[in-house]
Amino acid sequence: MSGWCCFLLNTTVLTLMEEIYIKRNPPLNLQPEDEKVFKDSYECRYKMNPILHLENSFILQDTVFSPSHMSFYASHTHVNSLGFLPLGKRVAHCMLKKWRKVPHGIWIKDEWSSDYLHWMTDCLPRLWMGLNTGISDRVILNDSFRHLPYVSQSLEILKIKPTYYQSNENLYVEDLVLTPRTSPFPNFNVELTQLSREKLRCKTPKEAFKKVYLSTKYAPKGKALNEVDVELLMRKQGFEIVYAEKLSLKEQIFLMSETKTLVSLHGTGLTNMLFLPETSQVLELRNQDSNNSLCYYNLANALGLDYYYTQNQGDVSNSGSEDLTVNLDALTQVIRQLKD
Repeated sequence: MSGWCCFLLNTTVLTLMEEIYIKRNPPLNLQPEDEKVFKDSYECRYKMNPILHLENSFILQDTVFSPSHMSFYASHTHVNSLGFLPLGKRVAHCMLKKWRKVPHGIWIKDEWSSDYLHWMTDCLPRLWMGLNTGISDRVILNDSFRHLPYVSQSLEILKIKPTYYQSNENLYVEDLVLTPRTSPFPNFNVELTQLSREKLRCKTPKEAFKKVYLSTKYAPKGKALNEVDVELLMRKQGFEIVYAEKLSLKEQIFLMSETKTLVSLHGTGLTNMLFLPETSQVLELRNQDSNNSLCYYNLANALGLDYYYTQNQGDVSNSGSEDLTVNLDALTQVIRQLKD
């Protein structure tokens, strides 16, 4: 990270805009006919906005406003930019709400942050940047985040005390660290993603040995339509069948610390590769008709994990949450290619 840059009234720019370059390895079992799916992701460049220190700023629900500059910071608080009308509606909506004064805090979220993948791979990296400034050790979150188990449990593991605010109040923050998104989705900041692994994972004295199939049987979306057959095949291949929804975050982290091979459908469960040892491998069961769902391939690369895949028939294309009919023959073939 770059150092102190400049001072603007009650706003301090803590880092320069940073250009990031990422180079990725192809899947280890890449088939020639699938080259077109992955090739555009082999290299990536993007710019990361600076970290800002705002004095005497307002938090109006999901936005941050500086009264001294009469300015919102939507580039730091939202994935999709907000126009004049949406911002005006937010101000009008918040005018009659009560106020609470907060001495300091770190802003790390956007409109996608309540999702498990985005919390783990974008919010937590933003938290590391915010903590690194030394200005605050508290994260500011809407009260709705209190009820997301992976949010409360991860913050407890990290010993981070959140400051929650209610939907019927605005916050006046004396010192606010406003962190930027660490990468445009579906990319991941390699350095900060690996730092998340280092801070959260459970280190065990023995080498990872388990073969785990994370079933999506109880997931609200992204299921295997032939799940019974998939589970039968995986058991025959020596895999443990796991339902992540039935485990606490600590239990999932410990399980991943012992996992040599992780297999799952494209979906939230694959976020748990974040807790795998560097020597582990990941097999993603993808939709053959989706060309825009490379986030878990990208995440595996960011973590330095061996990545394999199979192509499967989805009930729809390019939705990101398709139900799949898993190709059992292709799955069997790829399992034979995995490292013991």
